[in-house]
Amino acid sequence: MKVLNNQKQRQDTLIIKLKTNKMKKTLLLAATLFIGFASFAEENTIETTSSTAVTPTETEATTSTEEVYYYERRFSAITEIGTTFARNHPYFNIYQVIGVRVNPYFFIGQGFGLQVSNNKLLQIQATADMRAYVLDKKVTPMFTVQAGLNKVSNSPADEKQKLSDTQFIMNAGTGILIKARENASFTINGGYTLFTDFKNNVNGGFVKVGYVF
Repeated sequence: MKVLNNQKQRQDTLIIKLKTNKMKKTLLLAATLFIGFASFAEENTIETTSSTAVTPTETEATTSTEEVYYYERRFSAITEIGTTFARNHPYFNIYQVIGVRVNPYFFIGQGFGLQVSNNKLLQIQATADMRAYVLDKKVTPMFTVQAGLNKVSNSPADEKQKLSDTQFIMNAGTGILIKARENASFTINGGYTLFTDFKNNVNGGFVKVGYVF
């Protein structure tokens, strides 16, 4: 009977040891798996962050490669000298325009001019000036229209018989603009000129060269 009790105690002790060892192995395996999962999750987080992060250099490169065209409206002045042919006489003309270059293709402004002839005829002009440019290039064709008032003084008797001293004037022409640098260009243009007092008309032509700044 005593021997049986000793064997039973040994069996119980062995079973307890086996259970303890099994529990230790289970805890060790669980700890190993937990550490492995934690390391895997941390690596994924680092990779995701590094893949989605955008460095300042990349941002600057993207920004620098994007070309955005923007034209700033600016004031512009045009000074022209030339000759007008009318009434079978040449007239020396100096003309000044101040206006706005609305975009690369259109200019609008206010013009003032003085026109004289060899018989001391003096004309003072005030016009609205519009110019259209075909291309946004260094050299471009252009179209011009000026319309307004022409005041005549010291008019000879034969010319007074044709038109009154206060007239309507219109110039319509074409030419080219040559850009020398960003804010400096040269123009040459010519075309048709009309003088009228709405009773009688005088037709002519003009040729001008100018500087734009």
